[in-house]
Amino acid sequence: MSLPEAVDLVAAHREGRASAEATVQACLARIEATQPTLNAYVTVCAERALAEARAIDADAARRALPLAGVPFSVKDNIETAGVRTTFGSRTLESSVPDIEAVAVTRLRLAGAVMVGKTTLPEFASSVLGSSPLTGITRNPWNTAMTPGGSSSGAAAAVAAGLAPIALTTDAGASTRLPAAACGVLGIKPSMGLVPYEIFPDGFGNFIHMGLITRTVADMALALDAISGEDPRDPLSVGIAPTQALAALAKPFDLTGQRVTWRPFLGNVALDDEVRALCEKTLSLLGARGASLATVEEPFENAGGTWRVLQQNNWAGRFSVPDEETARIMDPGFLAGVRAAQGMTGAELSKAVYRRTAYFRTVQQWFAAADWVATPVITATGVAADARGDAPLIINGKPTGEIRAAWGPYLNVFNLTGHPALSVPAGYTANGMPVGLQLVGRLRSDVDLLRLAHLIELAQPWAARIPPHAGV
Repeated sequence: MSLPEAVDLVAAHREGRASAEATVQACLARIEATQPTLNAYVTVCAERALAEARAIDADAARRALPLAGVPFSVKDNIETAGVRTTFGSRTLESSVPDIEAVAVTRLRLAGAVMVGKTTLPEFASSVLGSSPLTGITRNPWNTAMTPGGSSSGAAAAVAAGLAPIALTTDAGASTRLPAAACGVLGIKPSMGLVPYEIFPDGFGNFIHMGLITRTVADMALALDAISGEDPRDPLSVGIAPTQALAALAKPFDLTGQRVTWRPFLGNVALDDEVRALCEKTLSLLGARGASLATVEEPFENAGGTWRVLQQNNWAGRFSVPDEETARIMDPGFLAGVRAAQGMTGAELSKAVYRRTAYFRTVQQWFAAADWVATPVITATGVAADARGDAPLIINGKPTGEIRAAWGPYLNVFNLTGHPALSVPAGYTANGMPVGLQLVGRLRSDVDLLRLAHLIELAQPWAARIPPHAGV
C-alpha cells in the first residue's frame, strides 16, 4: 500500500484502491509487526477477519454497506460473542462470552470487520496503560511513554495504523485521555446516543460507549452505524441514529457561535506548552467567526463524586476476591472495591445528588455559550511504567497524583452526560501530542463533529505518522 492508503485505510478501501481482504491483511500485518513494541492487542482475530473480508469481496450487496471491509478493534471490556473478553484481568483470561454488545453487532452489520480486542488496565480502572494480564502498552509517538488509559491499546492502534476505527468505553477519561495522548480523535457521545445495553445499571449509568478514529469522517461513519436506541438501555430509548457523515458535507457557519475556554476545572496546574497549543487551536474557530471567551472561576472538581460512584460500581459488579486471587490482580483496583465496601448508603446518595448538581451547573454554562473547550490532559509525557499514585510533574513541579491530576477536565462530563470530543491540538517541542476537549449541549454530537472538522481542515493531523507505527 502507498503511504496515503496506509494512513487512511477507510478512504483507500472506499475509493476502490484496496479490496476488503487486502485492507484487513494490511492491518493484521501491522499488528503483528508492532505487537512486540506497542502491545496494543490482547486477542487478534486473524482467520475470522480474513474470512469475513473475503466474504465481503465476493458479495456485491455486502460491498455496498457503508463500512464494508473496514477493520475495527474492540476494547477488551466490551463483550464479543465467540471471542474472549478478558477485561484486562488474569481472572478472566479464558472467558469467552456468548453475548455481544449491540455496538459491536451494528458495526459488523454495517460491513466492518473486527480484527481484534485491544488492551486496557484491569477492569478499565486506570488512566495508565498496563494490566496484570497483558503488561505494558506503549505510545507509538514515544515507546517510553504511556498511551494513557483505559482505552490504551485502542488509541495506540488507531495512531499507529493498526485499525482505523476503535470501539471503546469512557467511564471518566477512558476514551478522550488516550486519544489526546496518542494524537487522534476520541469521542464520549451524549449519554444514551450509543446504547450500553449490557451495563447492569440502566438508569444510573455514567459509562459511555466511545469511538477513537484518525479522521472526523471515519468517526462520523462509525457513529452513524452504532447510534440509536436499543430497548434494553432505558437512556437510549427514543434516540434516533445520527446522520453525521452527511452533515459534514454541509457548510457550518460559526458566526455568532460562542466558545468558552475553561483552562481549569478544579485543578491549579496546567503545562504552559499544552495551554498554548490548545489556545492556538481554539483561535482557528475564532478565525471562522466564533467569539472566544476565557473563564477562570472556582469549580469543585468532580473527581471525588465520580470516585464514589465508580468504586461502588466496581464493588457491585466485581466482588472482593479470595487472598490467592487477589495476588494476581491490580492493587489499585482492589483498593477501590474495598473503599466502596466501607461507604455508607448516605455517602452514595450524596454522590448521586452531587451528580445532579454538576449537570445543572454545566447546563447553566450553555446558557452563555454554544461550546465549552478545555484541555484534555494537563501535561504530556507520562512514563509507560508509571504508577497512578506517582506525582505528576507540571512546569517542573509535582502537582498531585497522576490518576487525579492528569485529566481533571474529563469525568464531570461523564456525570452530566454531555458529548465531549478530544481533538488533536498539535505537538510539543519533544514531539508528544496534545488534545483539546470540545463539549456541546446534550445531543449536539453531530455539530460537535462538524466543529472538529473545521479544525481538521485548518490544521490537519491525520497524515502525520508516529515513529513507532506499523506503516
